[in-house]
Amino acid sequence: MSDKQHDQQPDAVEELDELMTEDSAEPTMQYTIEYDDDEASAGELPASDAAGAEDDAPAASSHTDDAQDAGVPADDDAATDSPAATADDAPDAADATDADNTSASDTADDDPGTPDANVAASAVALTLDRELRADPNNVDDSVFRAYPMFAMHDVTVADGKTGEHIWSHLSFQCEAGTAYGVLVDPADARRHDALVALMAGFAYPNEGEVMTKSTSFNELHPLELRGHRMGVLLQQYAMRGDLSAAANLEYVMDASSRNYLKPIPVLAQDLLTRVGFAQGGDDDSTQSERSRALVRTLDPVERARVMVARAIATDPDIVLADEPTATLDDTDASTILALLRAQVSSESKRRTVIVVTTDPGVAGQMDETIDLTH
Repeated sequence: MSDKQHDQQPDAVEELDELMTEDSAEPTMQYTIEYDDDEASAGELPASDAAGAEDDAPAASSHTDDAQDAGVPADDDAATDSPAATADDAPDAADATDADNTSASDTADDDPGTPDANVAASAVALTLDRELRADPNNVDDSVFRAYPMFAMHDVTVADGKTGEHIWSHLSFQCEAGTAYGVLVDPADARRHDALVALMAGFAYPNEGEVMTKSTSFNELHPLELRGHRMGVLLQQYAMRGDLSAAANLEYVMDASSRNYLKPIPVLAQDLLTRVGFAQGGDDDSTQSERSRALVRTLDPVERARVMVARAIATDPDIVLADEPTATLDDTDASTILALLRAQVSSESKRRTVIVVTTDPGVAGQMDETIDLTH
C-alpha cells in the first residue's frame, strides 16, 4: 500500500485497525452491530427504504465485491467506457494477482478496499469509536435504531373552508411490539375525527408527514396502506352488516389482492378462533355454523371480536382502532382491549397497536399513553 493510499484512509479506520492488531490487549475482540428491525441482517448499514416497498426492511449499502481484482472496473458504466486491456496492462494485472496472494495480516493492514467499502468501513469504525469513548466495555451493545413503525412529524392540518388549524405541529411516534392509547379531548370531535383520518390515511396533512417506518403515507397507494400495512377498526362502516362474520373476513382478504398460504375460507375460520369468536354458544352448533350468521344479528362483544379479526386479516404492521369499546360495558370493554393488546405479536411479526379514545381508562389499559388533550 502506498503512502498516498495510506494517507487517504479515514482516521477512524486506522483506529479500528490498531484495535484489532496482535498488540491489542484483546486481539480476538468481536464487534456485533445489532438492529431493532427483525428483518435486518447483522452487519448491514440501514438505508432509507424504497417508497412502496412491501417489507420496508432496511436496505444494505451497495458494495463492490472485495474479491474483485485490481484493474477491473467497479461498475457497468466503467466497463463500457473502458477500452479492451492491452499488453501494457499486464503488469497491473500481475500486481493485482500478487496482492491477492498476500498474507491475511498484510491485507488487513494495507488493502484500502473499494471506495464504497471504505465509506461503509468508515461509518462502522466511527460508530465503534464513539461507543469505545463512551464505555469501552459495552461495544457489543451498539444499536442502530430502526425507524418507528408509525410516526407523525410536525403535522399541521387546516380546515378546508376557514383555513383554521385543527392540529398544529403535531409529532409523536409508535414502536413495533407496543400498544398505545392516544387520548384526545372529548369536547372537540373535530380534532378527534381529523386525527383518525390522518392516522388511517383517509386525509393528508397540509404540512409535515405521516409515516410508517421510512415511507410517507403520501407515497403509498390506499390499497398498499390499508390493504397490506394497516388494519383499521372504526365505529362506523367497520363491517358489512349484510355479510356473515366469516364473509366479512373473506371480503377483506379478497379485496387486498394478497397471496395466502391457505385457502381464504380456512384462514377466516382460523382468525375467528384466534379472537375467541362464538366459543361459548348455548346450542350445539359449531363455530363454523355460527360464523355464518349476519354480523348485524350478533351481540356487541361478538361483533367487536369480528372487528378485531377483520383488522388483522391481512396481517398488517399497524392496527388502528377508534373507540373500539364505545358500545361495550366495562367487563366486555376490558376483554376487547386485552384482545387488541395481544395483537402486538403474531407468528410472523411484531405489530403496533394504536387505540384512539376520549376515555382515560381505556387509554390506560394500553402499554403506553400519548396524551393529546393539552
